[in-house]
Amino acid sequence: MFKIFVKNLTLYAYHGVKPEEKREGQYFIFNVQIRIKKESFKDRDNLCETVNYSEAIRIIKEINLKNKFDLMETLAEEIASGISKMSPIISSVKVKVEKINPPLDEKLDSVGVSYKLEVNKEAGFKPASEKNQHQVYLSVGTNEGNKLDNIRKALNLISKLGIVKILEVSSIYETEPMYYKNQNNFYNLVIKAAVKIDVSPFVLLGYLKNIEYEMGRKVQPVKNGPRIIDIDILYIEGLNINSDILKIPHPKLSERNFVIMPLSEVAPDFKINGLNIHDYISKNVFPDKIVKINQPS
Repeated sequence: MFKIFVKNLTLYAYHGVKPEEKREGQYFIFNVQIRIKKESFKDRDNLCETVNYSEAIRIIKEINLKNKFDLMETLAEEIASGISKMSPIISSVKVKVEKINPPLDEKLDSVGVSYKLEVNKEAGFKPASEKNQHQVYLSVGTNEGNKLDNIRKALNLISKLGIVKILEVSSIYETEPMYYKNQNNFYNLVIKAAVKIDVSPFVLLGYLKNIEYEMGRKVQPVKNGPRIIDIDILYIEGLNINSDILKIPHPKLSERNFVIMPLSEVAPDFKINGLNIHDYISKNVFPDKIVKINQPS
């Protein structure tokens, strides 16, 4: 089991019972330990299979900045809770918060609290209500083993996450491999779903990559080669992201017929390059052949 830590992160904030603490503020030191359920990264050197400490720091800074807590205990609990939702592989979060200039007469280095949250994944998360959720589109593909079973299992695992509510699922399409041709045809579909607005896209990515890992996806010796399951985030309503590990909208969406056709079923008003998706399909010729085969069950 691995432990990820953030050591001595110093941030200015306005927490405390005394009025001057909320008015004038002071520096706080944050130390966080995140235990993850991972025994080894040997042969799986992949950021998406762990917890991104940059995202953990973002959560700490956001909670610290947006609130003025009376108690450091509450601040520590909020941070632990926020970080615990980053990934299903997190088993515990320990948060230590210190005031380095407390309003006391005694000579001391700091005062603070320490809080440990044991994560119970069986409890899950409550589904999002309509007013606090993003619409999201996911693509699911497979070309190894029993492809229909792989699709059904992936849909089941996504629905069990607790942070994703599946609204609609496209037909399944059998598609020719687009980039690396020397492999079996794929089965592909697109999911229209809702995700709670307070769930970071990077957290969602972590959950989806964990599903791929649970289903047995291996590191591919060939780029765009065979895989038991592939789950991509195509689009999240209202968001544009350009990072090393996640780009929204998906940068290759407009060239992939195996994504565009099922997407047109669940999102007939979706626009690509300024065109309605059906107009975009009619104006373009795609090299990869696809055939609708089945409605998933």
